[in-house]
Amino acid sequence: MDFSFHYSESEDRIALQAPTDGEETVVWLTRRMTAGLLLALATLLARSNPNALLAPEHAAEILGFEHQNALVVASGGQELRLLASRLPKRLPLRLVEHIELTALSNGRGRIALRAGEHRLRLELPRENLHLLYDQVMGLAKHAHWNLEVGEPWQESAATSDSQPRVTH
Repeated sequence: MDFSFHYSESEDRIALQAPTDGEETVVWLTRRMTAGLLLALATLLARSNPNALLAPEHAAEILGFEHQNALVVASGGQELRLLASRLPKRLPLRLVEHIELTALSNGRGRIALRAGEHRLRLELPRENLHLLYDQVMGLAKHAHWNLEVGEPWQESAATSDSQPRVTH
């Protein structure tokens, strides 16, 4: 499934654009919902890594290595940068009201978002969950939201205060 995130300065929100049933659906994440999504993603990744669970005293290092490796794999070894992009048209304001994350037994994660009667469900491998976390955190930093979510791993290039990186 292809999806993309966009930051709208005029709305001060992040738009998630994803295909659903042959059409494009866009839902909006507020600052509060973005913080909740990031916290839930970090928690899901931390609690579903068997090595981190077996050695809790080294969990931060294990998760940091997994996070960095996932970003390198997802990017093909290339540096990722957020690109400033505009949403194609004026879109209905569908605010995400509920986010549910589930760790699946096959190592993947499911993210379900509800915005009124609109529902999006993304099922992603672990590496892409890390990339999703990294990209959304990068947009939140680009928006100067100063979210305090307490990452369970060391900062990456995207989550530090470096230049924004590509999202798509």
